[in-house]
Amino acid sequence: MGERIRIFVGAYGSGKTEVALNRAFHLASLGQRVAIADLDLVNPFFRSRELRVELEAAGVRVLAPEGELAEADLPIIVPAVQGAIDDPELHVILDVGGDDAGARALARFALCLRGIPHQLYMVINERRPWTGHAQGIAETVERVQTSARLDITALISNPNLGGETTPAVIKAGHATVVQAGHSLGLPVAYLAVLEELVPSLLPDTAAGVPVMPIRRHLFPPWYEDPTRFAPPRDQRSRVMREQILARQAAPLGAPNKTS
Repeated sequence: MGERIRIFVGAYGSGKTEVALNRAFHLASLGQRVAIADLDLVNPFFRSRELRVELEAAGVRVLAPEGELAEADLPIIVPAVQGAIDDPELHVILDVGGDDAGARALARFALCLRGIPHQLYMVINERRPWTGHAQGIAETVERVQTSARLDITALISNPNLGGETTPAVIKAGHATVVQAGHSLGLPVAYLAVLEELVPSLLPDTAAGVPVMPIRRHLFPPWYEDPTRFAPPRDQRSRVMREQILARQAAPLGAPNKTS
């Protein structure tokens, strides 16, 4: 998969922004010229622009509103996105809004993208209610394709329950995504797994799909103060956050197979 345009869509809770961020950091670590465009106009809580400082420090150009508009929950797409798409030497990652409504932001670029080799990945978390079975995944794919006016080219399996994720959760969820891919005639490009859980995967979990180790970058408010914000099952989130941040000095994990 040598396309320089990589587009990530996914329903709320799918983890598509984390996957997009990890791809951006990984490509930059390989010495590539990289830009990430924050086109998520639906979910103001987990957006790639939140990592602007870290991304730019890694050499990734961030295409998103700046200044007073950086935190505005407005449907703003900066003009530089089109310029990045047109640059043949630039690897572009488009982080697109979560559902079919969010995918409409992508539709304005559909005509030019149809003429450029690209990958449009649908990130699937089988543990979300609307993508918890093959039929729901198929319906989500259809809605997003209709809104974006582009075809999904591959799925990315990202089964997780946040801090409650276990190897068994990953294996069961991934099997559902693989089944949906077969039904839709779509390949599963990667199995995304938090990097700390990769060593514990069972040998047959990935079912021949390349594993993409994920380093978590975005955290909800209760990771800062679990005693104030977290529901009971997430009271251990502070400890998890500290463990993840302690690994930030380690080299970024890379997928077994890159695109």
